Amino acid sequence: MSKTSLCIQMLEILGSRSVISIGELADLLETNPRNIPEYRKELETAGYYIDALPGRYGGYSLVKKNLFPSISITKNEADSFYSGYEYLLTRSDFMDKKNLSKAVARISTAISYSNSSSEMSVLDRFPLAMETEELEDRYQQITECIENRQALKIEYESRADGICERVIHPYKLFMFNNAWFTLAFDEKSHDIRYFKLNRIINYSKTNKIFKVLYTYNESDYLDSFGMKKYGKWYDVKLKIEGESAVKIKDRVYGKEQKIEENPDGTITLSCKMQNEREILSFVLGLGGECTIIEPEWLKKNLVNELNSIIEKYIR
Repeated sequence: MSKTSLCIQMLEILGSRSVISIGELADLLETNPRNIPEYRKELETAGYYIDALPGRYGGYSLVKKNLFPSISITKNEADSFYSGYEYLLTRSDFMDKKNLSKAVARISTAISYSNSSSEMSVLDRFPLAMETEELEDRYQQITECIENRQALKIEYESRADGICERVIHPYKLFMFNNAWFTLAFDEKSHDIRYFKLNRIINYSKTNKIFKVLYTYNESDYLDSFGMKKYGKWYDVKLKIEGESAVKIKDRVYGKEQKIEENPDGTITLSCKMQNEREILSFVLGLGGECTIIEPEWLKKNLVNELNSIIEKYIR
């Protein structure tokens, strides 16, 4: 057996035991005990660190935090990795925390800064009102329906229809604007629609097995910006000043986004945005620091909305 093979076998043995004597290692590798220190040196040259513990019950012990030396990252990268992990753990809408924790535990063995703790505090400004356990149960039930092609009976609360009963054929789960949705065929409307998980009131699996529509194409409904059929896309152009002019640079708000710096310290934001109501809410959130350049309908909708608000307080 080659020296390389013996070194790999020795690494596997060390990885499965807390401490092992040189004699036992030699017996398992069917080699002379005098070769073991040489294999240790080879492994340490490759980046695997092995402690030699003295005493009657001593021997070799693998420093497992360096088990995967091929992963090399900086301290800043390590801090970002753990900050991202901490962030996902705080999210009530992130469903796979258990598997993520397992993966992070394994990856941590390769990071020299694995014992460092991030100073970042992650706060969810508008957490979902629904308990995490309830949302996770909906997520799990729909996942199983997708896998088994099993129809799901739900009571769903929509803006237009209120609470109504539906039977849906779930095709896909996805996240949009920090909320979980399922893309599903709705038997009531005979159409493929988006259903928000936290608006599902009651739900139960049926015995009905469905087939995915042969005309279904996921790209017709989802893209990198989220839900394609979430409303018409509009060309929006805004002039923004003050603190908002600084903050607005931090994110992407629509397709083909461009930000121009103006001589007077303001910025011009141009992009394609979706859904009239959400565009209006975005502009209202910027307050007096935003001036609409286009489209014209957005100016009119803003005036109407502000007049409606004013009327409530000057009666």
